[in-house]
Amino acid sequence: MVKIASLFTGRAGRFSRKIGIGGFTLLELWIVIEIIGFLMTIVISNLYRSKKAAKVAMYVQNVKNVQTALTSYYAMELKYPATLNTIWLQFYDGRQIPNIEYIGGTTAGNQGGWNFFNSNSPEIKFNGPTQDEYAIRSTEELLPYARYVYGDVATSAKVIR
Repeated sequence: MVKIASLFTGRAGRFSRKIGIGGFTLLELWIVIEIIGFLMTIVISNLYRSKKAAKVAMYVQNVKNVQTALTSYYAMELKYPATLNTIWLQFYDGRQIPNIEYIGGTTAGNQGGWNFFNSNSPEIKFNGPTQDEYAIRSTEELLPYARYVYGDVATSAKVIR
């Protein structure tokens, strides 16, 4: 039986690594750990970006769904509701979509605190709601992909950068 210490002793009696015995040096382990850390940084940053992009897509779909519900409500009542509470109760069984602002119907005159400017953008042809129009937008910050998601009577849901 061989003593463990005799495997590592050289001529001078000090511990040294003999040829043929496996193992890694500290430098090799450190390089592998650095590579793994670098790859994890890339994966985590891509995960964060994809979560933000998915949130923007979710808000676009939510705004489109609310626009569809508002169009259905208008077809039945010939006017837009003053608040979205009617839409939540009638089309969503009381469930609310969070972080969406709405102005329309009888609340259109005060513009809900929004500032509407004449837009030169071909995507937005809307300069502020009247009694027979509406506008909705997301309120959650969606940077770096968007400032908010916007939709109105004349415009389908758009990502505003």
